[in-house]
Amino acid sequence: MASTFYSGVQGQIQDEFGTSNTVATLGVGLYNLGCVFGALFGGPLSELYGRRPVYIVSSVCFVVFSLGSTVSPNIPTLLICRGLMGLFGSPVFSIHGGSTADLFTPAERGPVVALSTLVLQGAPTIGPVPSSFLGPVLPWRWLLGSITIWGGVLAIATILFVPETEPKAIQRKVAKSEGTVAGDQDVKYLKVWSNALLRPITLLRSEPIMVWTTLYHSFVYGLLFILLEAYPHIFDAHYSMSREQTGLVFVAPFIGNLIGVLIYFGYDKPRYEALQHTIQLESGGKLEIEPEARLPGVLLASLLTPIGLFWFTFSANPDVHYYFPIIASVPIGMGMTLLQLSLFNYYIDLYPTMSASAIAANSAVRCVVAAVLPSVGLPLYSSLGIRNANVLLTCISCMGLPTGFILYVFGRRLRVASKWAKQTTDVASHPHKSIEATAPLLTQPPQNHYGGTSSSE
Repeated sequence: MASTFYSGVQGQIQDEFGTSNTVATLGVGLYNLGCVFGALFGGPLSELYGRRPVYIVSSVCFVVFSLGSTVSPNIPTLLICRGLMGLFGSPVFSIHGGSTADLFTPAERGPVVALSTLVLQGAPTIGPVPSSFLGPVLPWRWLLGSITIWGGVLAIATILFVPETEPKAIQRKVAKSEGTVAGDQDVKYLKVWSNALLRPITLLRSEPIMVWTTLYHSFVYGLLFILLEAYPHIFDAHYSMSREQTGLVFVAPFIGNLIGVLIYFGYDKPRYEALQHTIQLESGGKLEIEPEARLPGVLLASLLTPIGLFWFTFSANPDVHYYFPIIASVPIGMGMTLLQLSLFNYYIDLYPTMSASAIAANSAVRCVVAAVLPSVGLPLYSSLGIRNANVLLTCISCMGLPTGFILYVFGRRLRVASKWAKQTTDVASHPHKSIEATAPLLTQPPQNHYGGTSSSE
């Protein structure tokens, strides 16, 4: 929420410091730029040092720099603090996937990832609503200070109640307490530390699955930050809405986020559990469902997003009641949530020993896009016009339509060519060939990053 909450007080900040709209908008862009590095390094570091230390350090530092932004005497200080807030506020983007893999079985992960996705996707979606509504009546320092207070409460809760869950970190702690750590442990640890920081980059460089899904997810995620600047422009130009009124428009995509989670619990989770039960029953408990069974949500999301944008394109018109373009944002929000839900569950199953690094790679690229797009949104709509800019975004979103289908049908073949993905046997020689398209079967334990079999499953 801290990334987009700023938008509601941006006008006050611009007036107080006498800066331009472009410079003031950097408060959102630099926050997202900081998220790039926090998300990129947070996951791998948590796999090496454990989840708990990274959670604690990042949450405490977030509060410190949030306080710095609240009391900033000038715009450079404010922008620097905003960037550092993003740096320390973003490790959770990648760590939560690893924590989920630590604590829950594949069948249990879905609801947990659904709830965390609702928080991670819904918070920035709803962020402009309270800040836009309260911005005209409260000083901006009070509003940014509320983020500091809330962050402080969460930091204290993290210190008091969040345990260590990473299996290897727990094993190292036990070994150290028993005095069984090898003498060359530090040398090996430095080597592993160096390799682990490169894992997200390695995945993006060598895994076609990661590249394509991350690019598409980044565009869908970036839509939120384009709309962050575009909504005030569109609804002011066509419907003469005030800044606080346009902030309330973001309730619509948030409702879409909620509906996306309800669709998951009402359809996708029962479907996955029934499929898993069938496989376990037919194989006598010897086989597992494959990662591609997580992808129906991607198929649905790849339809919902362009539908919502198409609807918004032709309803955002002075001759059409403003209810219609607002309602068009609901399927966009649904697509955002369903896509992230499906992909993060997919990554956790696809890279069981590197799930945090996979999510970190995805999050880092999304944050790069989110850092750039707030400064692009308003110039895009101003130069192309509202209708043409919406048409452009709709066309780009349609390019993601083949994503879910290709992964769903050809995912096994892509995994065979992968060095890191979970591998399976040839279904053609297996009696469960009839369910190949929905759940091919796993008969080998996944290999971890260091060699040997995984201990995280």
